[in-house]
Amino acid sequence: MNKNLELYRDELEMQGTNFFILDTKGKGSVYGDVDFVAYCWDIDHYNQVNDGDLFIYRRQQKASEIKGQFYFFGAGKISKIQSIEGKRVKGIISKAFIFDEPLLQEELEDFKWEFRNRGKNWEHFFNQYGMNKITKNDFIHLLSFKPGVLQEPKEISSGMDEEVKFYQRQEGGNYRVEDQEGSSKTRGAAQKVFANQVKLEYGFQCAVTGIKTKELLVASHIVPWSEDKDNRLNPRNGICLSPLIDKAFDKGFISFTDDLKLIVSDSAKTDAALYESLRPYEGKRLNVRKEFEPDRDFLTWHRTHLLLKYNDGVNKILSKGSFD
Repeated sequence: MNKNLELYRDELEMQGTNFFILDTKGKGSVYGDVDFVAYCWDIDHYNQVNDGDLFIYRRQQKASEIKGQFYFFGAGKISKIQSIEGKRVKGIISKAFIFDEPLLQEELEDFKWEFRNRGKNWEHFFNQYGMNKITKNDFIHLLSFKPGVLQEPKEISSGMDEEVKFYQRQEGGNYRVEDQEGSSKTRGAAQKVFANQVKLEYGFQCAVTGIKTKELLVASHIVPWSEDKDNRLNPRNGICLSPLIDKAFDKGFISFTDDLKLIVSDSAKTDAALYESLRPYEGKRLNVRKEFEPDRDFLTWHRTHLLLKYNDGVNKILSKGSFD
């Protein structure tokens, strides 16, 4: 068995286990859902889920950070179903974990579904009530779609892994990560949650170069991890960049104005090859949806503390706030 499916070995071997795709709006939900903790539904609309069934989370298009794309981002088990009121029930979730990276709609264009024939497009493919029963093979193939989609599952004492803990903290608007939580394991989990959210909000695309290859994308902190524990998980403190741009930003060879235009420091211009690589993007505005733009206070901090060797040109740009 694929090691990524080991967490669900017992459930996969049981004949009575059913498999589902569950839609969730995350922190925008008005239904009482808490991702990776509980999922609520009306049994008059959908009454096929039982204790012990497995599911994959889907963020539908209308709730997605990526315009026009849904994505899958985690999995779990409905361990127990409880009545709430009337026909409303709540599924208590266990064995929950987050994908290393979301599985995007555009990556599934050639996916061979068993539970339903997709046809030429995605319209009306998923149930309008947000709960879709899929086959065991669909579940297995989604979880093992490609190497690296899922991390090796590890549980902590609370029953959730570290990534789920930080995901829920971020969803609640608490972006603080204490220094004492900074073990390599814990910091890696926090960084992954931060990175996934930043990349989602930038559409898995470098905001400067336009590169879309996932393996070449970095979620760069604006104010570094070591400088601000209150905003270590804050996606407004991040920009999705490709490696050269990320490293140049991290080392202060470039920064961004308050109107999000790239500026190049004098130090970068002393290396002809480096400047030749950065010059095409000088004055270019970050490509990001307005609701996901970085916090200007963080950009001010970066320019003040990290941008190397202000010169007259840079100061002129900063004072005017734009490029002529």
